[in-house]
Amino acid sequence: MTNRSPALQAVLKLHVFEQEGGWHWGITIPRSAGSGFKVIAYSETTFDGEHAARSDGSRVLESLPDDAALAFAP
Repeated sequence: MTNRSPALQAVLKLHVFEQEGGWHWGITIPRSAGSGFKVIAYSETTFDGEHAARSDGSRVLESLPDDAALAFAP
């Protein structure tokens, strides 16, 4: 588990989805206008399964600096 503050942990979201014959992940923050999400990181690799995509996305999410969400805030 990360030492990331609960507020930042709540802002950063990992999304895992199937697209174009494979699995991908994206990490988002809420848009400043209040609707939708802004993608701040995504997989360029296509994974064979949801578990592999989620594992890789989780690894990247945990490796982001504590202030990653703040860097993309307005």
